[in-house]
Amino acid sequence: MNKIYLVILSIFLFVSCNKDGDTEEVNNLEMTFIQFDVTLSSGEKSIGVIGEDNKIISLHGVKDPLEIKSVTYKYSEGVSIITPNPETRIGKWEVTEKFRLHSDGDFEEYTVEIVDFEKPTYANKATIAPLEKFGRVTKYHMYDLNHNAGALNNIGNAEKAFGEDSGQAKMNGLRVPLFCGDAFGGHPAEGEVVESVYATLLKSIENAKASYYGTEPFMIFLGLKVLTSNKAEYFPDWVTTEAPTVPNPVKYAQLIVDYVAFMHEHGHVVNYVAFDKEAARMDVTGFTIAVDTLRARTARLGYVVPKIVAPEFYKPLGESGSFNDLYKINGEDRFDVFGNHYYMNHHNATIHPDLKYEYELAQSDKYREAWATEAHWDALRCSNVYENDREIWTSELAIGCMFDWTDLGLDLVSWWDYPLSGGNAPRHYITRAYTEALIGSQPIRMLDHDGEEVLSREKLHSRAYIRGNEVNVFFINTVSPCKTFIPPFYEEYPVGILDGFKIDGTISVTQWDDDDQPLGASFVIEPVEENQFLIDITTGSFTHVSFKIKE
Repeated sequence: MNKIYLVILSIFLFVSCNKDGDTEEVNNLEMTFIQFDVTLSSGEKSIGVIGEDNKIISLHGVKDPLEIKSVTYKYSEGVSIITPNPETRIGKWEVTEKFRLHSDGDFEEYTVEIVDFEKPTYANKATIAPLEKFGRVTKYHMYDLNHNAGALNNIGNAEKAFGEDSGQAKMNGLRVPLFCGDAFGGHPAEGEVVESVYATLLKSIENAKASYYGTEPFMIFLGLKVLTSNKAEYFPDWVTTEAPTVPNPVKYAQLIVDYVAFMHEHGHVVNYVAFDKEAARMDVTGFTIAVDTLRARTARLGYVVPKIVAPEFYKPLGESGSFNDLYKINGEDRFDVFGNHYYMNHHNATIHPDLKYEYELAQSDKYREAWATEAHWDALRCSNVYENDREIWTSELAIGCMFDWTDLGLDLVSWWDYPLSGGNAPRHYITRAYTEALIGSQPIRMLDHDGEEVLSREKLHSRAYIRGNEVNVFFINTVSPCKTFIPPFYEEYPVGILDGFKIDGTISVTQWDDDDQPLGASFVIEPVEENQFLIDITTGSFTHVSFKIKE
């Protein structure tokens, strides 16, 4: 019996020992790479140098891991799986990658290193200099009720323009109409203002002021309403001279005094007045008489004396215009603010010098604010073939006009038909994006590969603005159907930040290049260097780039 027990025990111990030996053999299986080579897009191969001690595989001769197009590898017997599969890394290969060889729940990790990696460098095609400020800080955004007096009768619209929560418009004033012609019937006789004619306007003003959360004083700017059914009826009969479109300057001034008094009775102060709109209806002598009369009579009656905005013509006229004539008779103290209309068809090398001349003339005797009092995104077509009159390509002119203004120095902008929200065309969203970035900002020097000139229509156009540590950049690379020139697609266009500043965080981009997608495409990019980013500027596009900087 004891012998049988000893035999059984011996067999048991023999089997147990064999099992332990097998386990030890499995656990000691070698999990190693015996080959790890890659082939580049050029066809060249890099043979991996495998370090068994440190488990590092070195790939030499590879400058950019994204050039790896295929990988060849072998490993020791007993390896069951590799994670991740090396083929899955092609096209997104990093400078260092880690791969694990697995066997029976155990693994061995190898690091693959691109030894000769060279970080790509990009020569700047455009540069932005945050310390090189010019022009002025654009402080004011005014909503235009001359376009539509009832636009703010809906309190929701007023809140979008002036309210605390909307914020988008950053508005602090109104441009309001003077309904003085017989076609409107607002001023039938001296000292008489028909309230019903202004009922809609008054409601809009009340809603705007009730919604206002701005920090600047609320402003009201009075301008003549000239879009009448009969353009010979700009003024009521009691105001005109023998010529129905030419007012008697003293009576015209009195008409405005009546308006100021009427608004005062309703709790509103008229801060600014433009006598003319889109044409000089009085000669410069009449203009000075009208200004002197208005100032004297409003002061005598105890009202706030309105400041005068001039010339307010349809377009700048330069040396040939009556604004220049005002200086010839030493009448420059008869206006306080330089304001003028400057439309898309004026953004060219012929008329732009006239704007520059009048702007500089207005600053020649003292500092004056400059206002773009009727910025437009107009209907525009090259021929009857082009039915869509406000496509992306017209941003080259609409925003180009604003580039012209801010290059000189702009204090206030008021858009004709400003889109408070929504919209079915890119112009609605581009107008808001540009204006929101502009208010509180000042231009800073930006040079792209085509220079700073923006009047031609065959180049990339760009501008940069700074507000605190926020920089907003705009690129216009549109395709005009009026021209045969088609601009290129600037892929990975390198933009550098100068003056020792660095990009703080990520970069937000919105790009419009399709009229059927009015909101544009919004995305975020990372800087490639602490002071450089790359941006794809597609053909036929308007691009808004926004980021913060730090020293």
